[in-house]
Amino acid sequence: MIINAMEHIMIDLLDEYKDRLQLTCTCPTCLDDILALSLNKIKPRYVTNKEKAMYIKAEFIDKQEMTSLLVKLAECAKIVSDHPMCDHNQ
Repeated sequence: MIINAMEHIMIDLLDEYKDRLQLTCTCPTCLDDILALSLNKIKPRYVTNKEKAMYIKAEFIDKQEMTSLLVKLAECAKIVSDHPMCDHNQ
């Protein structure tokens, strides 16, 4: 099984910060759009099982690395909030 470890890291970041990102909508569609857009803007890091993903996550303990991911997440959240594609905002 091949896993993009960055997906798990970005999901955790979104869960942790979604209340602080001033989102206009927090429906599953908008959250998935934010996650997808964010993942397209960062380098994927593939591993062969979930246990190995922890090694990748450990690299992001460095505040500078985590801050850069958070900035990308915030930028994507702004894009999705400004142009939601869900049924809730039509």
